[in-house]
Formats: sequence, structure tokens, C-alpha cells
Amino acid sequence: MKKILISVLVLTFLSLTYFASAQMKSANKLYSQLKYYRAIPYFTKVVEGKNDSDKKEATWKLAECYRRTNNPKEAALWFEQAVNFKDVPAEVFLNYGNVLRNLGRYNDAIQQFESYLSFKPEAKEGTAYLEFSRQIESWKNLEPSAVIENDSALNSRFSDFSPVYYKQGLVFISDRDYDMLDNNNYFWTGNGYLNLYFRETETSVPTKMSNEFNQAYHDGPVCFSNNESQIFTTRTLKTKWKRKDTIQTHYTGIYSAQLNAGKLSFKPFEYNNMEYSVAHPAVSEDGKLMIFSSDKPGGKGKSDLYFSELVDGKWSEPKNLGAKINTFGNEYFPFLADGTTLYFASNGHMGYGGLDLYKSEFKNGEWQKPENLKAPINSSYDDFGILLNKDLTSGRFSSNRPGGLGDDDIYKFSELKN
Repeated sequence: MKKILISVLVLTFLSLTYFASAQMKSANKLYSQLKYYRAIPYFTKVVEGKNDSDKKEATWKLAECYRRTNNPKEAALWFEQAVNFKDVPAEVFLNYGNVLRNLGRYNDAIQQFESYLSFKPEAKEGTAYLEFSRQIESWKNLEPSAVIENDSALNSRFSDFSPVYYKQGLVFISDRDYDMLDNNNYFWTGNGYLNLYFRETETSVPTKMSNEFNQAYHDGPVCFSNNESQIFTTRTLKTKWKRKDTIQTHYTGIYSAQLNAGKLSFKPFEYNNMEYSVAHPAVSEDGKLMIFSSDKPGGKGKSDLYFSELVDGKWSEPKNLGAKINTFGNEYFPFLADGTTLYFASNGHMGYGGLDLYKSEFKNGEWQKPENLKAPINSSYDDFGILLNKDLTSGRFSSNRPGGLGDDDIYKFSELKN
């Protein structure tokens, strides 16, 4: 009987070990494919299981999954456990610090950035975010930069962002077109693919634009130029290629079409490239200047802002907007309010956390040092996708701050202090 009992216990242990190993293998496969929301339950089972061999890796990767799917509260809980393990990757401390910044826990974030810098003392990101966390105290008692309110008639329980004016109404981006078949949704978040939606009047219900504007995968953000005769949009196309030993499952490009020429025929921007992303076009009203975001090699950081000019019917070779605008981090979602005023989102300039919104003026032949739009336009969460009215003191912006209806919401603002 004793031998039988021992055999049963051994078999039970081996089966549990095999089960945990299989869970970790499935989790890592999904993680490597960027399918973060699908990986969460697998990592959770490993962390909560009895096999300790994979718990360290599963814990910090679970935290990463929540961070990348914009759930900083849950991410912070798992990062707190992850940093207690020995020999976790240094980036765990960096990412934990930024999650704490998202939550407004700046003193706690300072500790994590200091830990990160103990491993990588020359790291620009760690040094900058540590300094931002220390400086933010001086911003706490500033006067509000604007009056804001949730544009609830536009928003849903999903992501809604980056509004632009079109035909007296608004075009914006949303992933609310959710499919009950999980495989038909976006693998990163589990929500639907991004599509263009249109609201004709303030009292109209937003509707998904036709298949002429929307394709099978992500569409948007967009802009319009030349009295709305042209549309420029970001499109993400499903494909696969190898880049630095990492399987990429998509690439982003800019496409344009004439809106007054009958059936829409989108043409790719000359400088789209299968090796990197080209996205978020902002085109001047006359259609002769384009500013966009790209992670092309040779930039200042992860994603930079570039400009191209239309000369004799062709777009010029894109040029980097320079070190005053671009940082070690990401610069996204440009908006040209006029020929000399640029608004954009960044996580590399002094800010509250996540993406903040900034303004830069074009003077003396160059873009000037950006100004943070401050609270309540900006928060410790992601704030981006701004739209200015002609008066430059009112408009809309996007944010995933708490208290909204969905993942990202569109907010109205007025009385902006410039």
C-alpha cells in the first residue's frame, strides 16, 4: 500500500509539473506573438500553481501583459510581486516605475527608477523618468489649463479617440465593432479592429463608415486637407516578416485618396516601408506639408515625428523634426492647428506619466521647445489625439484616464490657456 501511495504521489507531482510546463509554454507562445490578453489566463495559472520553477518569469510577464493592455492597477499588483524575485530583468523596474507614474504614485516610482539605474546607470529613460517624478511636485498647485468634460455622446465601452472634423460632423476611431468570434478580433487587446466612425451632428448616433474607408484590419487616425477634398489615413496591413529575430505580424503605412473623384482609390505614401511603421498623418490645410510618426531607423528615439513637403506633385524625402521635438521615447498623434502651431503626444518630455499632449511653435526656421498643456488636459494616464477649433482655445482630445465610459474616451475642452 505504501508503494502504491508513493507511486500515486509521484504521478500526481509529475502530472502537475507537466501541466504547469504546458501552461507556461502556451503563455510564452502567446506572449511572443503579442497576444497579451490571451496570455493572461495562462500566466495566471502558472503563478497560482504549485510549481515554483516558472513563477518568476510568469509573474513579470503577467505584469507586462496587463501593462500592455492598459490596465495599470492590475499591472502594479503583479510588478510589486515581480521585483521581489532575484535576477528579474532590469526593465521590470523601469516598467513598474512607469506604471506607478500612471497611477500618480510618484514617490514609489522614484524608488523603482533608482533600482533600474543601479543596473543601467547610463540609461536615458531611467534618468529622465526619475527626474520627471521628482519635478512633478512643482506642478501640483498650478491653475487648471482648461475646462474639460467627457463627450459621452461619442464614447462607448470600447476605445474611442482621435476626432477630426469632416462635413460639419466628426470622424473618429473606435474598436467598438466587437466580434463574438474571438479570432476575428485584435489579438493584442481582444477588442475589435480599429475603424473609422462618423457622427453627422451633435445629436446623431455615430455610425461606422463604409468599406470604402475601412478595410479588414486597423484604420486610422485620419486627417483631411484641401477643403476636405483629400483624406490621409493610417492603415495596418496583416503580413509577416522577420525583423531582428522577432516575428512581426503587421506594419503601418499612410494612404491617401481623393474624395471628389467618385469611387475612393487609396494610394500608399511613397515612403511607406515594410521594415518599420509610418503612421498618424497630419496634413496642412493646403495639402503641402505632412507631419507623421515613424519608428524608422536613425531617429532620436522609439518613434519620432518627421515632415515631408509636396513639391511638384511629389512628396519630398522625410526629415526628422529634430531634437527639440523628438526624444528617447515616442512622439505620436501630431495635429497641425495652422501652419506654425503643432500639437502632439509624447512620453519622452517632462510630463505626468504615459502620453502627454504638447504644443510647439514654428519660429526662426525651426520648431521650438514643446510646452506641456498641463492638467486637466493632461493626466498621469495616456492623453493624445487632440483636435483644436479655429479659436485654438477649444476642441477635443483623447484619454484613457479613469472615470470614462471605455478604454479611451474623447473629451471636450474649452478656455485653453495658450
